Amino acid sequence: MSVSDDRTAGDEDLAASDWHLEHDELADLDEFLRVSAELTGFDVPELRATGLAREHHRTALAHPVRDDAALVHLWYVGAWPGEAPTSARAHDQGLAWRTFRADPPGSAAPGFGSWAEEPRAGESR
Repeated sequence: MSVSDDRTAGDEDLAASDWHLEHDELADLDEFLRVSAELTGFDVPELRATGLAREHHRTALAHPVRDDAALVHLWYVGAWPGEAPTSARAHDQGLAWRTFRADPPGSAAPGFGSWAEEPRAGESR
């Protein structure tokens, strides 16, 4: 059963926080990405572009999925709630950085004198 299948005709406006996932729903990578896209607001190609689809899929399968908040936390922060990031790359590619168009501290050298320049313009979402 997918997240969308739980909704009735009048429930289209349910917030993501009202969804609760079953462990078996996430067993397929494509379904995991579809559900993740619905929950995060990023589309499947954007999630794949992080390079973390398989790593996050494995992480989600290794935990009993408590609710959708844990999955959203994984994508945005790069870590399962209450745990350290699954890798430095997971932290650096977290959706939180993309959301406010910033580089994670220490992940990319800005270069000498970069403090004197205006911040780079980010892509709009």
